[in-house]
Amino acid sequence: MRQYRLWVRLPNGTTTHTIVTADNDLAAKQLGEAQFGKGMVLNYTRVSS
Repeated sequence: MRQYRLWVRLPNGTTTHTIVTADNDLAAKQLGEAQFGKGMVLNYTRVSS
């Protein structure tokens, strides 16, 4: 499992960073979209290997 920093858009229009733990890049993005809504993950970066 790796940690990813996601840059997400919140419903009020602001953005924030959050950390998720996932097996791969796609899973990290899918976790973010499940939490914040489809299309709300603007970027993601692996922060640990």
